[in-house]
Amino acid sequence: MEPLRRLRATSLLTRFAVLSLLLTIAVGVVLSSTLTTVIEDRARQQAEDAALMAVRLGLQPQFSRADLAAGFDAARLADVEQAVDDASAQFGERGTALAAFDPVELKVFGADRTILYHSEHPELVGEISTSGELRSALAGYVVSGFAHSADDGADSEDGAHQLLEVYVPLQYDGVAAPDGAIELYLPYAPVAAAVRDDVRTMTVTLGVSLAVFYLVVFRLIASASTRMRRQAEALGASADRDRHRSTHDALTGLPNWVLLRDRLTQALAAAARSESEVALLLIDLDRFKEINDSLGHSYGDKLLGQVGPRLRSVLRDMDTVGRLGGDEFAVLLPSVDGVTEAEAVAERLRQALHQPFDVDGVILDVEASIGIVLSPWHGADSEELRRNADIAMYAAKELKAGAVVFQPEVHATTPVRLSVLGDLRRALDNDGELFLHYQPKVALDGERIEGMEALLRWQHPTQGLIPPGEFIPVAEGTGIILRLTERVLDLALAQQRCWVDAGTAVPVAVNLSTRCLLDAGLPDRVQRLLAEHGVPAALLRLEVTESAVMGDAARCMDVLQRLHDLGVHLSIDDFGTGYSSMAYLRRLPVDELKIDRSFVLGMTTTSQDLVLVRTAIDLGHNLGLTVVAEGVEGGEHVVALRALGCDVAQGYHYGRPMAAGPMSEVLSRMGTIHQGQVPSDR
Repeated sequence: MEPLRRLRATSLLTRFAVLSLLLTIAVGVVLSSTLTTVIEDRARQQAEDAALMAVRLGLQPQFSRADLAAGFDAARLADVEQAVDDASAQFGERGTALAAFDPVELKVFGADRTILYHSEHPELVGEISTSGELRSALAGYVVSGFAHSADDGADSEDGAHQLLEVYVPLQYDGVAAPDGAIELYLPYAPVAAAVRDDVRTMTVTLGVSLAVFYLVVFRLIASASTRMRRQAEALGASADRDRHRSTHDALTGLPNWVLLRDRLTQALAAAARSESEVALLLIDLDRFKEINDSLGHSYGDKLLGQVGPRLRSVLRDMDTVGRLGGDEFAVLLPSVDGVTEAEAVAERLRQALHQPFDVDGVILDVEASIGIVLSPWHGADSEELRRNADIAMYAAKELKAGAVVFQPEVHATTPVRLSVLGDLRRALDNDGELFLHYQPKVALDGERIEGMEALLRWQHPTQGLIPPGEFIPVAEGTGIILRLTERVLDLALAQQRCWVDAGTAVPVAVNLSTRCLLDAGLPDRVQRLLAEHGVPAALLRLEVTESAVMGDAARCMDVLQRLHDLGVHLSIDDFGTGYSSMAYLRRLPVDELKIDRSFVLGMTTTSQDLVLVRTAIDLGHNLGLTVVAEGVEGGEHVVALRALGCDVAQGYHYGRPMAAGPMSEVLSRMGTIHQGQVPSDR
């Protein structure tokens, strides 16, 4: 058992080498034994054939049937012995397998088993033989075997092979049964020498063949094992990278909410057993947007990279610092001694962040708002704790209080938008609550659908359908808008894939917020989602507002250009409500301009709105853009827009936002200007 245990501890290749070697040796032993038997049988058969030829050609012609019936007299016995000598000389010259036909002993039997001739013991002539082999010979069969003596006794076949015993029937033409038989004892030495030579040759050939076979197989397996090991190492490294990416923030390398939630869940379980407390602190950097707006996103990203180590420096080894997205961080304290210790840690964190940051020679001052929750007092699970920490953090931000501990009796009356974030995060982690409605965009020159806009809806499990105006602005104020936008893109592209499979290629537009445009990772996420759903980039449109672009034009320009390079179509939404620079508008890589609904609604009653709409249409066309009018609610709007040369209209006149099913029916009824066309990625 000890060798087996040692073998199990070795590598898979070593185990294969040992086991395959043992199997190869076993196969060699079995084959060698089998082939040795075959060689011996073949040698005996050759000897038997030689004896048969000697009898039939050399001896049998010397006997007559009368001799076998009456026996031999003295003169005939002399003839028999001379015939044996002649046969021996004749076959010796021919070089048979026996080397020489030199029988050690020869007997001739009559049909009644009487010994008629005995070369060595003439006194036995006339006796009856009881040999079983003789009975077979008299029945017409040639019988052979090995023996260690010429004695016919029962033990003559035991022991080392020294003689070859052969019984040959004497049968003449025209006779149904043999008239007698001859028993020969021939020397085994020539047979044994032939067997040894053949066995030796066979053993060497078999050994070399099996050795070559083993080496070739081992080399192939070793090469395959090396490749598999390298592939396994590569896959392992890739899996490790994927696991790290899935649990860590790409920018800072800090744990993300996935890993933080797992550690929080473990800490809660441990605290429940020891009746201790766990604290979760949510940190939001104040005025971080100002840094991005004034210095650019590169400075903001480098600042975020310095925040983690700064927070880490005032915490224990057992504590965890994570980034939730945007400018939000979290600190997990798996063991605290009540609210007082949690507040003391929060103050240390704030003081650490208040120390100036040196970002490429630029000194930056940062302040933070911190929300504090403790289990089990403020929640029993990770989602409830995070939701309440969100509420406390936004209370701290609104009150400019630095750090605030969640108080159910006080924060229960906090505005709805403070509690929306927790529920929205839960909705993002579940399926079914967030879904899309689609509003058609119709070409004014043919009343066919040119595209549609995807609009997010939230079916809250207890509050019912929540209007977008109540949760979108709240999400835009935090990093959660990035996750929300990714969910909208995922849902829209999944439905778009269904329409493409049904033969309907229709562009779908998704709105982007300011935070999305400031996220350098957005183009990569869009590219990944397009690839996952197999949707051509030309079928996706992303809508941005003037104000969103102008908030940080240089940084937004980079993100927009990367999206444009993917083949995604871009649109300026709510045009006319912002303060866009004509110089920037001309440089933006956009394909479409959407006139704000407030101007379209008033264009048939107010001359100023009509002028603004005409100006926007002319500007868009001069810049080579498709112009879309939003808020088209009546036929008079359609008539006026056609007169002004507007390209596309969107509004209640053509359809309210609707689910994918009804939208599919509208597509079938109205058709699209892209009918039968499925653009490919460029």
